[in-house]
Amino acid sequence: MSPKIRPLAASLFLFFLNMWIVRNLLWIEWLDQMGSIEGTHIALARWVARNRGDLTWFPLWYGGIPFENTYPPLVPLVAGGLSALTGLAPARAYHILAAVSYAAGPVTLFWLALVLYRALWPALAAGLMYSLFSPSCWLAAAVRQDAGSVWHARRLQALVQYGEGPHLVAMALIPAALLLLMSALRRPGAARGFAAATGLAAVALTNWLGAAALAAGAFAWLLAQADGSWRRWALASGVAVWAYALACSWIPPSTIRTIRHGERWLSGELSANRWLFGACLVAAGFFLRWWCRRRRCSEAAAFALLFALPACGVPLASYWAGLRAVPQPERYHLEMEMALALLAALVLATFWSRLPRSRRIGAVCAVIVACGYAFVRYERYARRMIRPVAIEQTIEYRVAHWLERNAAGGRVMVPGSVGFFLNAFTDTPQLAGGFDQGAVNPLSPHVRYQILSGDGAGSREGEVAVLWLKAYGVDLVAVSGPDSREIYKPFRNPRKFEGLLNEAARLDGMTVYDLGRPRKSLAHAMRRADLPPRAPLHGLDVEPIRAYVSALEDPLRGEAQFAWTSRHAAVIAAELTPDQVLSVQISYHPGWRAIAGGRPVRLYGDPLGQIVVEPNCSGACRVELIYDGGRPMRLARAAAWAAWLAGLAACLMSVPGRRRGRG
Repeated sequence: MSPKIRPLAASLFLFFLNMWIVRNLLWIEWLDQMGSIEGTHIALARWVARNRGDLTWFPLWYGGIPFENTYPPLVPLVAGGLSALTGLAPARAYHILAAVSYAAGPVTLFWLALVLYRALWPALAAGLMYSLFSPSCWLAAAVRQDAGSVWHARRLQALVQYGEGPHLVAMALIPAALLLLMSALRRPGAARGFAAATGLAAVALTNWLGAAALAAGAFAWLLAQADGSWRRWALASGVAVWAYALACSWIPPSTIRTIRHGERWLSGELSANRWLFGACLVAAGFFLRWWCRRRRCSEAAAFALLFALPACGVPLASYWAGLRAVPQPERYHLEMEMALALLAALVLATFWSRLPRSRRIGAVCAVIVACGYAFVRYERYARRMIRPVAIEQTIEYRVAHWLERNAAGGRVMVPGSVGFFLNAFTDTPQLAGGFDQGAVNPLSPHVRYQILSGDGAGSREGEVAVLWLKAYGVDLVAVSGPDSREIYKPFRNPRKFEGLLNEAARLDGMTVYDLGRPRKSLAHAMRRADLPPRAPLHGLDVEPIRAYVSALEDPLRGEAQFAWTSRHAAVIAAELTPDQVLSVQISYHPGWRAIAGGRPVRLYGDPLGQIVVEPNCSGACRVELIYDGGRPMRLARAAAWAAWLAGLAACLMSVPGRRRGRG
């Protein structure tokens, strides 16, 4: 076989090897994994397919959030676009993307190893290691127990059971992005710089953990370079800035700040000695760099060691010592497997070069047997894991469609797996959502925790929960009891609403309660004095909202009609006096503005994180609410357009240059 054909043949072999393992994903719309978070990714793909011309405000989660806060958008955009173009159901499109990405991950790692090691067999070994072995199962007891065996595919389990589709898509993109960056820094040029920036941006737009792993890989490669040129570091920094400019309309600074704040709530406190651990990692990195130069190791070997250091150190410190150096450190064990595959291939290549020829046939046979055994175990594991479900018979589907029929577009609160899949089936708005870090209302996690846990409320937990639900415009709340088929059952006391709220339905062990709000509108006319006077200190501090909830239910306050006119605009009609304001139960964001009678009017956030409008109307009043992201978002879009146009110009200018060079 021609040397030029061999890498392509190896790539196809790795791709179809992995695709055979996950082949059933290509044909299944709904998996028998209703505890998976993939329901939220499917929900976003469904939204993109139906609203691809208006991806600004997302009203279905957390009282409304900017669409860019729902999750890094590349996977929903690709899956939703595939669904819209082909007519495939969003769930099916998402699973096709997930399967292709799973199979592509070892291929892109193979090409990275091929460029680094400049030899086919070590690169193929890296691809096979990543395809058929899960070292995290050997190194972490918690992972091994969760997977069920050291011979089970952890990467597959993460994809199917836990819904880590975007994470695996990002991991498939990381080696490609590193290759583009290496090319741009070795042979500088505007077109190569644009290609590298596009690769970096694609990873950042796919998954936050993948973006952090990519940054670690880029840093490792720069540190591994023998010359240590400052120009290379400067060029890399410039490419990184260009990449962020390309992506900033989807991950603007406001979204990064929101997610950083929300991550603290989701992940809890990091370890107090994390800075010491980080300093030790940096020191170990520079020591490795010095050691590699002293031993005259190749740049490829230095990179493999330097990349493996943080990729292994962060998750293993968490698994072995409980040290949480970064948010969600355990999830980086998938990146650890990628780094160890690269490193193991280097070790195997060194071992092979020193192995006597008489023993090489035995070594090859041993590798073939090990890979064959692993493949059989992985394939069997995949067949047990990837199974379809009769979706109409699941509690998630039944509750979602009951709410669609009976909530009439009103906001609901649903627990656990029902919440994950609610918007994969319907457009019913919910108090929670699928990406807690993206909620713009800082009270959101505290309120939901109090409602679910009743922590510290004692006999008042039902009353406290009802006050919060009414304050945030919830019409129906579903509670999963101990006999429910809902997976997580997050209500600590599922009977807390008995005697306080009327039962609307019982579905498969889940009880739906009606809050009995006299006005189903999200807009309410009231006096300024009726607004909460201050922000609650915690979930038990309901004194600031008692008068507000009473005003919401007071028939003498007058009625305000609220209706969405698009995905990012609404209209409110009410009879008002000049001293009245409109309290709108939508999460406040500076990107909202209000117009009454053709003139801009004041709009601001109340202490509960919801919108207040001061229309200064007398009599019949019509107020338009419009979300455009505000000035920061306009600047981000302008920066993105400028970055993409600069990249297009760089590509166009590079073509005549190549032709002249050939001439």
